[in-house]
Amino acid sequence: MLKSLILKWNWSVRLANYVNKKRLQRKMKLKLGKSVFLGFSSVLEGHNFINHNTIITNSYMGFGSYVANDSKIAKTKIGRYSSIGPRVICVFGNHPTKQIVSTHPAFFSTWGQTGFTYTKKRLFPEFSDPISPESPYTISIGNDVWIGSDVRILDGVQIGDGAIVAAGSVVTKNIAPYSIVGGVPAKHIKYRFTEPQVSFLKKYKWWEKPQDWIIKNAYLFADIEQFMEQNNKRDDS
Repeated sequence: MLKSLILKWNWSVRLANYVNKKRLQRKMKLKLGKSVFLGFSSVLEGHNFINHNTIITNSYMGFGSYVANDSKIAKTKIGRYSSIGPRVICVFGNHPTKQIVSTHPAFFSTWGQTGFTYTKKRLFPEFSDPISPESPYTISIGNDVWIGSDVRILDGVQIGDGAIVAAGSVVTKNIAPYSIVGGVPAKHIKYRFTEPQVSFLKKYKWWEKPQDWIIKNAYLFADIEQFMEQNNKRDDS
């Protein structure tokens, strides 16, 4: 009831967003730029940075991750220690490109986007299902991901841990962990590390370690071989 009243007027939405941001800044140690909008359903693990004019709604942001200016993130689960550049936008909605004669939603959707529809049942999945049955999110960005500026991410895409997306790319398909992709549409360029190194990192999941452990071992992150050698020794002891 209270939420519906708040959403009824623009001034009350702005006021509630301001109060919510101040509360989260204190509680979660956030750093926020100017004119940031944080949806009330968004969850942040803490120590996040969201820069100027960015909108985040119905999303989850892991510890230490940040989103640069003028981005629009929605229905997205972002892992820990991920870096998202400026003007990154999540794109929702799809249209058929084959078999169905028209791309207009009146011929395949029951939503009535333009006030009418010609079909009694949905003939094409114009929106993606959640990434898991318990999740409200339809886009997934893993841990330790770097997304360059002006990237577009289509609904339903899952970007694996450690991946890099080059600036200006349009991501239309899932991206494998620790791969580098780029282009329109984004295509695989190479992997960041060798296959044994990728396998080790996927299994080790360093981002799940407590911050005290990361602070103590941060010097090892400068070299993947040193990181593997030292942590293998500890696991064997």
